Order: sequence, then C-alpha cells, then structure tokens
Amino acid sequence: MTLLWISLTLVLAGAGYFAGTRRQAGRDLRAIAAEVAALRPGEPAPTSYAELHQRLASLGASQAECQAELDQMRVDREDRIRTSEQEQRQVNGRLRRRAKEAIDDTGAVIGERLRDVVEQVGAARDAANATHQRVSQTSAAATTMVRRARSADQAATALNDSLHQVAGIASVISEIASQTRMLALNATIEAARAGDAGKGFAVVADEVKSLADTTASSTEQIAATIAALEADVVQMSETLSAIVQDVGEIETAMGTLDGIADDQQQIVERLNGTVDATMHQIADLSEVAERLERRRGDRLATDGRVTLRLGSRNTALAGRLVDLSTGGLGCAVPSGTPVKVGDSVQAALELNGTPLAVGAKVVRRRELGPEIELGLELTEVGAEARRLLDAHISQIFEAS
Repeated sequence: MTLLWISLTLVLAGAGYFAGTRRQAGRDLRAIAAEVAALRPGEPAPTSYAELHQRLASLGASQAECQAELDQMRVDREDRIRTSEQEQRQVNGRLRRRAKEAIDDTGAVIGERLRDVVEQVGAARDAANATHQRVSQTSAAATTMVRRARSADQAATALNDSLHQVAGIASVISEIASQTRMLALNATIEAARAGDAGKGFAVVADEVKSLADTTASSTEQIAATIAALEADVVQMSETLSAIVQDVGEIETAMGTLDGIADDQQQIVERLNGTVDATMHQIADLSEVAERLERRRGDRLATDGRVTLRLGSRNTALAGRLVDLSTGGLGCAVPSGTPVKVGDSVQAALELNGTPLAVGAKVVRRRELGPEIELGLELTEVGAEARRLLDAHISQIFEAS
C-alpha cells in the first residue's frame, strides 16, 4: 500500500512538472512570437515552434538580403565618390589649364606691350643721351665763343687805346706842321727883305711851307681815319659785349636744357627699372602657371616619414611628409640638405603600412627656419604604386 502511494505521488509530481514545463514553453513561445511579429507588422504571430522556425529562417534570409543590399549600396557609394573625385580632378585640371592659358595669354600680351615700351624707353634713353651729349658740346662751344669774344673785346679795347695814342701823335705832328708853316712864312718874309740875295732861301721857304701844308693835310686825314676807327672799335666793342651777353644767356639755357636732359635720363632709367620689374613679375606669373599645370591634383594634408635618394649620388635624406596629391607630394627635410630645384630623386614612403617607391623631380624649395620644404612632381609611378596612391587619397577624402 505504501509503495502504491509513493508511485502515485511520483506520477502526480511528474505530471505537474510536465504541465509546468509546457506552460513555461508556451509562455516563451508566445514571447518570441510577439517579438517576431513586431519585426514584421501586419503578419500574424507564429503559433508553433515549426512556424517560428520557418519565420526565423525567413527573417535570416531577409537579413542576408538587406546585408547584401547594404554592401552593394556601400560599393555604389564608393564608386560614386571615386567617380565624383575623378570628375572633380578633371574639372580642377581644366580650370588649371584655363588659368594657365589665361595667364600665358595675358603675360604674352603684356610682355609684347612691355617689349614695345622697352624699345621706346631705349629710344628715349638714346635720345636723352644724344641730347645730353649735344648740349654738352653746344655748352662747350658757347664757352669757347664767350672766351674768344671776351678776348676780341679786350683786343678792341687795346686797339682803341692804341688809336688814342696815334691820335695824340697826330696832334703833335699837326702842331709841328703848324709851327713849320710859321717858320716858312718867316723865312719868306726875310727872303723878301734880302732881295736877290735871299731868292734861294725863298725857294727853300716855299718848299718847307708846301711840306708843312702836306703834313697838316695828312695829319687831318690821319685824325679823321683814327676817329672813324675809334667809332668802329666802339661799335665792335658794343657788339662783342652784346655777343658775350647773348652767349651767356645761351649758356644758361644750355645749362637748363642739360638739367632737363639729366632729369629725362633719370626718368627713363626709373621707367626702365619699372619695366624690368614688371617683366620679372610676368616671368613669376608664368612660373605660377607652370606650377598650376604641374599640380594635377589637390594637395591633401597628411603625415608620415619619407626617404629621398638623389639620382646623382646615393645619399639617403630622411624627411617628413607634409601633403600628398595624385601628381606630387610635399615634404620637409632638415636645413642644409644638399638638394636644389631640378634634382631628380627617388622617394620611399609608407601608405597604410605598405611601402611605396616613386620617382620625382624637385620643383619647389623654400627655407622654413630649421627645415626646408620641398615640392616634388611625380615622374615615375608604377601601376601598383598608382593604385596605392589613389586608394590612400580616396581614403583621405572619405575621412574628410
């Protein structure tokens, strides 16, 4: 009897446990079914484990399809980004080419105009030099003329003094002739008193009187000639004085003209300097255009280490990567590094842990305190290096 009660108790306990387990499983099924139904509103909730398993399999397939769609969307987005980058690079390239063409055309036009200006400036400089030289020659000739005119004026003054002396001598001769005439008159009177004895003496007295008359007449002519010469000398002296004054005014005008010629020459030199500076600026514009043409891609700031090896000598130069583009890179090396614009180098760097080696040419060099900033134009880029470079730049674009 006891054994029967024990068996009955065990059966009732097992039945209760089974019923509780079924009730718990039902509750779990209903909870999971509610969550599954919430994933797809509008569909009835599963009522059995088989239907739940089927519904979960369907959800897994839908999730796989969504994941595939997401992967395809990511690939499409990357393709669109890559296509957009390529289009942007092409647009930038066209803009750079147009800017270079505009700069080149503008520089050519301005350069042609400036060359004409240079020719005109050269002609003006030659004219100024010729004017200065002619003014100097004219001034020297005027100075010589003034000196000679003054010498002639001094000679005329001396001649006038000599004529005054000759006039004095002629006056003395005239007095002597007058006295001789008086003596001849006295001799004639005395000869008349002497009668026949004084006839010979009378002849001599007549000759002396005739000589005195001739001397007096000649003296008067000499005095008249001297007076005329004195008048001519005075007039010549006045003329020479006027010439000296006129030449002095000419010399003053030449000095003023010489100053103007000097000012003109200085202006021409300043204009020439301005034109030279403008020509250099146009050359700088052409250099800027060349740099624009060399920069085929936008430079993106980056960092890292780079090692440069010069083509002519196997010297390793450690540097710091500054920026990167599809057509070049910028780096900084220690000051005093023996590298110059135009050098060919081999650049070794790492992109995302992958080593990369390219050939390049130095196109820019700028001193920045303890460092030198170099701009390198890529000249030798292999297919794998190009792929790594494009991928790294695209990654930087996506990150930004």
